[in-house]
Amino acid sequence: MTRLPVLLLVPLLLMACAGRDVRPTAEEVDAAIPPGDTERCIAIHRVRSIEPIGNHTLLFHMRGGDVWRNRLRAACPGMHRHSKFLYEVRGSQLCSLDSFYLLHDDGFGFRRGAGCALGEFDLLTEEQAETLRQMR
Repeated sequence: MTRLPVLLLVPLLLMACAGRDVRPTAEEVDAAIPPGDTERCIAIHRVRSIEPIGNHTLLFHMRGGDVWRNRLRAACPGMHRHSKFLYEVRGSQLCSLDSFYLLHDDGFGFRRGAGCALGEFDLLTEEQAETLRQMR
């Protein structure tokens, strides 16, 4: 049996772990908190912050305390918990089918990445939002 030096084994183990995606799937998120009544649009001026859950769900934290979940039309490749976004807004609302882009910091500023489409919004309680947040 060939023995690998310990210094070589550690990087190999780290590379194996790094390739594993542990983000929740859309099905797991929907199973944890099934979608409720949906809205097509939310008021953009009320958005306080946006929190990604996996690569297919966004939580929109609003001024006043509401939390709206958006189940994206399709997975947004490369989206993670620290992602930054650029939205194309027409008017005063974000609506289903509106596009947004991931922004990547290349050290000299941000460049626009993959484009993704919003789905419909559903209102969550703070407890439901916390359940999804723990799935990240």
